[in-house]
Amino acid sequence: MSEEKKEYLSQNEDTILRDVGGVLEAMNIKEEYDTFTVKRKGKKLFSFRVRGLSAEEREKCRDDATKMVKNKKLGGIAIPADFDAAKFGSLLIVTATHPDDKKFLWDNKELMQKANVLSPWQLVDKVLLSGEKDRVIDLIEHLSGFDEDEDDDNHLEETLKNS
Repeated sequence: MSEEKKEYLSQNEDTILRDVGGVLEAMNIKEEYDTFTVKRKGKKLFSFRVRGLSAEEREKCRDDATKMVKNKKLGGIAIPADFDAAKFGSLLIVTATHPDDKKFLWDNKELMQKANVLSPWQLVDKVLLSGEKDRVIDLIEHLSGFDEDEDDDNHLEETLKNS
């Protein structure tokens, strides 16, 4: 290692260690759960915990919500034909739900039978109202880090409006 590089490292050691510490902290916060409570007419019905999703988990949900068809013009290659946004949202909720809560709610065979559905994502559609689904998805996106910069943008927008 050159003297120049050693000097740079020694001068910036605190910053480098703080950055590494921040990376480690970010890795630990990744599995943060928050509780979503379903209330109707002022009465709490039930609650469940959700977490943020990785890019791979979101992509799997998107793939599962996309119907593929073989295109004869392209030699039988499967191409995306129809995207089911409602199914995508329900799959996000099922995937993000804490394993203990998922077992109790979405993977509950008795509830699926009573709701006359075959899969957990269909049960989400039977149990949650559309607005409730949107709020859960907003919470999942918040926990996934999608709105972190949004607060800064809103603050900047308000500052510009008020100046």
